[in-house]
Amino acid sequence: MPGADLFGADQGIGVVNGQPSAAVVRVADNQVSRPESVELARQSIREMAARKADMVKIWLDDAGGALPAKVKPEVYTAVIDEAHKNGLRVAAHIYDLDDARAIVRAGVDIIAHGVRDKPVDAELIDTMKARSVWYIATMVLDYTNYIFAEQPPWMGEPFFQRALHPEVRTQLDDPAYRERTLGSPGPTKNRAAVATNKKNLKDLYDAGVRIGLGSDSGEGLRIPGVAEHLELALMVEAGFTPLQAITIATSNTAALLKLDDRGSVAIGKLADLVVLNADPSVDIANTRKIHAVWHRGKKAAGTAETFTP
Repeated sequence: MPGADLFGADQGIGVVNGQPSAAVVRVADNQVSRPESVELARQSIREMAARKADMVKIWLDDAGGALPAKVKPEVYTAVIDEAHKNGLRVAAHIYDLDDARAIVRAGVDIIAHGVRDKPVDAELIDTMKARSVWYIATMVLDYTNYIFAEQPPWMGEPFFQRALHPEVRTQLDDPAYRERTLGSPGPTKNRAAVATNKKNLKDLYDAGVRIGLGSDSGEGLRIPGVAEHLELALMVEAGFTPLQAITIATSNTAALLKLDDRGSVAIGKLADLVVLNADPSVDIANTRKIHAVWHRGKKAAGTAETFTP
């Protein structure tokens, strides 16, 4: 894949009758581990380590109460302990504040996605800071569940249109999709989740918690190459300056992944560059005005108008 470096979290840890739900995420039985005991959890992690996984993912939540099961505390505690014994860090998929508190106390390294049910509190903030836990809000996750049905003007930009798979373009152009989406209770819930996520992200950042950027792209309507730029825009809406958002997306996120060889423009760093036609510090939307992409010092792509997915 020219222009990209790939890192993997292997199967990930879920739970029987719970996350990741096959009704939402198209996963086969052998693509996710669902250990029901401490020993099976430890065995799963050892197998992932043997396959040279870069990180371990655990789906902790129950999709806001929509699923009947969550990972048991003794299982996720064993997952984290065994991962650390094997030199792997653990990222946790969460939704609500209670799960965030619990998994941070258990020693998780990264929280993704953001807390969306209620405001973060001093306990979570203090524990995350004390344990240097990273936080990835992924506001775009809930945002893309409704925004395309509203058809904002930027959907007409080449940057967006050139990134669409034909089947996705057909879906978004279908009036029935837009009517069905906007007429359901989903947008109200998702807008509230985005609002809570924005405020929590800014509060955590202001309190000194370490923040990275992620987009959940490739799942649902989180369109790869688009979702990341939408996340940047949502960060600015949350109160970040454009340069703060860009710094989080570049050098902060490189630090989160422990990739010391990239993330900023400096002597000795990899020449992985996005060259823009306009100043993003003036308007974060200018990150979408791409002139070229360079990877390891070689041009990997030109303007958005010439891109073919």
